[in-house]
Amino acid sequence: MVRASARQHILDVASESFYREGIRSVGIDTIVERAGVSKATLYRHFPTKDDLVMAYLQEQDHINWEHFDEVIAKKEGKPKEQLLALIDATIEMLEPGYHRGCHFLNALAEFSEEDHPVHLLAVEYNRAIRQRLSRLTQLAGVNDDTLTDQLMLVINGALSSVSVYGFSGPAAQLKTLATHLIELYLDRRNQ
Repeated sequence: MVRASARQHILDVASESFYREGIRSVGIDTIVERAGVSKATLYRHFPTKDDLVMAYLQEQDHINWEHFDEVIAKKEGKPKEQLLALIDATIEMLEPGYHRGCHFLNALAEFSEEDHPVHLLAVEYNRAIRQRLSRLTQLAGVNDDTLTDQLMLVINGALSSVSVYGFSGPAAQLKTLATHLIELYLDRRNQ
């Protein structure tokens, strides 16, 4: 069995802790203890806690986009199906184990300083999601961003509510609402 690098091990421990308990509530001493490494080892790989937090979010960004791109690619040339696949991919991320909602919305809640790198990265992630939705809605024939914004609203609502109500609460309505919106706009376009 190949052991993960010290850097990756620290990042894995920190990522799990940040997501489950909140970024600001988990200190470096806790990560050092849970990872079973020295502070010197942690600081060699991550000079500051902000560097560790940024690595956590960058890794999650990569994981999410890899997942989204994979499901969207399977429906190439079919924008409506790509939109629905993106919604399905989001729902997959909401199911058990993802009980605290969106990593990036959580980071925004904890880092409200608009010039903080963590805040900026979380904003950029959300803008990228909106941009992808906008591109797909335009490919489907919707010429403005009304559908995009409505889909963002229901997606973010589901991501935000899952930590309070679980997946069987309001988040369970994401597919129904998104499908209704997509069909409403695409039917309107075809009239």
